[in-house]
Amino acid sequence: MLLLKNLLLVSIATTLSVNAQTPAKAAPATTAAAPALGNDIPLAGWMIIGDKTKAFGPKEEAGTITFTGAGFGDKGKNGAVYFTKTELVEGSTLELNAKVTFVGVSGMGNFRYGIFQKRSKDHARGWLGYCAYAGIDKKFPKGGLFASEVGNDANFDSSTARTLGESLAAFKNIKDGSYNLTMEMTRSGAAIATKTSLAPESDPGSPVEQYSVTDSTPSTFTFDAFGFSTHQVLSADSIQFSNVSLRQLTK
Repeated sequence: MLLLKNLLLVSIATTLSVNAQTPAKAAPATTAAAPALGNDIPLAGWMIIGDKTKAFGPKEEAGTITFTGAGFGDKGKNGAVYFTKTELVEGSTLELNAKVTFVGVSGMGNFRYGIFQKRSKDHARGWLGYCAYAGIDKKFPKGGLFASEVGNDANFDSSTARTLGESLAAFKNIKDGSYNLTMEMTRSGAAIATKTSLAPESDPGSPVEQYSVTDSTPSTFTFDAFGFSTHQVLSADSIQFSNVSLRQLTK
């Protein structure tokens, strides 16, 4: 009887010892959300539309693109750069970033830009997409983000577009200096949500314009151009782009 009692005590001690050495199962790790995947989209063919002699450039050097020349600031100039036609699919985003530098601004500083699909071989008309207004304009004291109509047969800066929303930031004049330009467009179902801003590099927290709007009836889901307009009221002697990148992000 004493032998059985001793064997039982040894068995219990052994079991306790084994359990003490066996680590508890770790709780299953929380699965992190998958990061968005991005594809860099090359841009090429910078030009001032209609400037067949290249009188205003561009001069491309060390990643900067500069437009200037005699009389460049006398009248409004429409410019553009192009990329492979890219479709916004469900949940995907087109994201543009650039630094824009103005020199010799002597007017009210109106500047316009956007992402578009061009529809004509000469790039001069039939643009579809979104155009953001930056800088003071008496006709648009609170700015505006505009969407092209499906049948647009004018340039991207046409006043016949639909108004999607006013600037969320108080409108300010554009002055000499560098500005950070950001623009992103995300597709959700049949709508495109667009966010964009132009902010001084020296004071990024005080944008001269900022928009966040949704277009429920887009004229297109494919894009192949970034367009910009200096407008004669800007009267800049030169405009320079640098640190330009375009990406398509997908979930």
